[in-house]
Parts: sequence; structure tokens; C-alpha cells
Amino acid sequence: MEELDEITIQEPELAEPVSEEQELAVLLGAEISDVALFAAQVLRRTGAYSVLCPGCGRGESSAYLARRGFRVTAYDASRQAVARAGENAERAGVAVDVFVDDVVIPQRRLPLFDAVFAHNILHQVRSAQRRALLRGFHRNLRQGGVLVISVLSAEDERYGYGRQVEEDTFEFAMGENLHFYGAHELHEELGRFFEVARVEDLQEVHNVGGVGKQIYRLLVATALKMD
Repeated sequence: MEELDEITIQEPELAEPVSEEQELAVLLGAEISDVALFAAQVLRRTGAYSVLCPGCGRGESSAYLARRGFRVTAYDASRQAVARAGENAERAGVAVDVFVDDVVIPQRRLPLFDAVFAHNILHQVRSAQRRALLRGFHRNLRQGGVLVISVLSAEDERYGYGRQVEEDTFEFAMGENLHFYGAHELHEELGRFFEVARVEDLQEVHNVGGVGKQIYRLLVATALKMD
């Protein structure tokens, strides 16, 4: 596998053909995440083929990765989201194995994957659940497999919204939490299970109808299963 140290975040237009991204965005009715663009770079460079996408939501990133030639398995706790993810895969003209399951402790027995792409799910749960998630990601990867994971940064403007329930964790609605990471904390949490290659800053912009642009400050890490 190629050294991950050589991978840096590039502007999306340099990473992928813009016309293809725009075509897929039109098909899905949603933009393709900058983190998914970065993940595709990492997965290509490391030779990954089979990819697990936990907490896939409506499946835009899953469909994008499948479109880029990866064999994608995806799941989410929401039946509505999974149904939409299946529709999005069909619109994109790709096959994605998508199913309903608990995101933190899935019940379905899964094979080992070359990669796990965990986009913005780790920061949505409290500390004990975060450990369970990372343990599960480790279990789902083959030896030498790669994890690409994104989380909210403590530099994000939403930091401090709501009631604090744990250190750097805030309940912004009943039962809904956001944890905000510093780079050191993310490296330390991942390091319990993986060999961490890089932790990068990334801004992700979402265009929300009627609201305008929403900017999220993220940390994106790449890590390897080495034991």
C-alpha cells in the first residue's frame, strides 16, 4: 500500500473531474461532500476496493464512491434514510449493498473490508459509544485496512450551543449530542485502535435551501489497522 504520509487534501476540482461531480449532484439532487472527494483520493492511493460506510444517511457519499469504482456496503439506523440511499444508488446507476442496522453496534455479520469511511458520525454520540464505534470499525477492517473519518472540530462555530453533557459535548436537542474534537484528542482516541497517519483540517460547505451556505469546520483523519 502507498504511504499515507504523501496524501494531502486537494481542492475538489483538482481531485475529480468537475463535470462528473456535477452530473452526479444533479442525479442525486444534492452536492457531493468534500470529505467524500478526499476519501476517494485516499482509497485509490491505498489500493482499497471494498468500502464500508456506516451511518450512510441518504447515501450520496456511498453512491459517489460506488460511481468511482469501489464496492460499497452502507447502513444506517433510519429506514427512511436507507430507502433514500437505495434510490440514490439507483439514480447514480450503481450497486450499493444498503441495509438498516444500529450504527453503534450493528447486528448484521459483515465480512472484512479494505476501508471504512465514517463521515460525520463519531461526533454525534457520547464517549462510551464513540469507543464502541471505533472498536467496531477496527473489527470490520482487514489487516492493513484504512479508516477515513471526519468529525466536527472544536473550531466550528457551533461549539458551545446547547447544554454541556460531557467535556466538549453539547446536547442541542433532546437526546441529540455533538462532540467537538481537537486534533490531539482525535489522534489519541483513534490511536487506541489504529495507527494514525494524518489528521487534517477541512471546511465543508452545505447549501441549505432557504438558509444559504452552512460552513462546517471538520477534522479528517486517515488511520490504518496494523494489529
